[in-house]
Amino acid sequence: MNNDTWILKYWPLHGAAPVFLLWYTDTDKENTDKLFTFKTGEIFATHSLNDLKATIIQNFDAINEFENLKSWLNDFENLDLSEVTVYDMPKMYAAVKAREFEMETLEDLTNFINLFGDYVHQIDSNKYLMPLAYNKYLRKAWDYFYDSVFWPRFNDKDRFETWERPPFKVNAVKLTQGLEELIESFEGNMIVLN
Repeated sequence: MNNDTWILKYWPLHGAAPVFLLWYTDTDKENTDKLFTFKTGEIFATHSLNDLKATIIQNFDAINEFENLKSWLNDFENLDLSEVTVYDMPKMYAAVKAREFEMETLEDLTNFINLFGDYVHQIDSNKYLMPLAYNKYLRKAWDYFYDSVFWPRFNDKDRFETWERPPFKVNAVKLTQGLEELIESFEGNMIVLN
């Protein structure tokens, strides 16, 4: 089974139901992480996880085929579809807006910034989105997460559990505005099928 392609369950900020995206590691020399897109550059999304394979096949001429897509589709019935990564935008956005900067919120925020960054960097025509990804308030949250949560937890989990993290200080209004722009741009570049 190909472990270089992942299904993401994405809850849009103002959506009533989740959509499903594909994220994969390209076989280029840099092993770039990319979102599955249409040839036009928009992000491929579907409301139906059960119909994901059929939806891809029906739209095959319009999508950007990646090297392992056909083998992934051939092995689709063997995938554990219960193991998907979840991006819950309403939950994360509400926590940021309420200034509840718990570890989970900071991790969710950082993961979304990284996902958006993967999209920005996957093709040159997305470079215009770079200022959104490098918003200084979002980057401050991103830096704080890696400096005060990710690396300390990774390097010494036992010590991390008892360590008192420094407080996260940011202009929460500007951070929320930057996050709104990031989410709106991401969701505005998505085509949802089904």
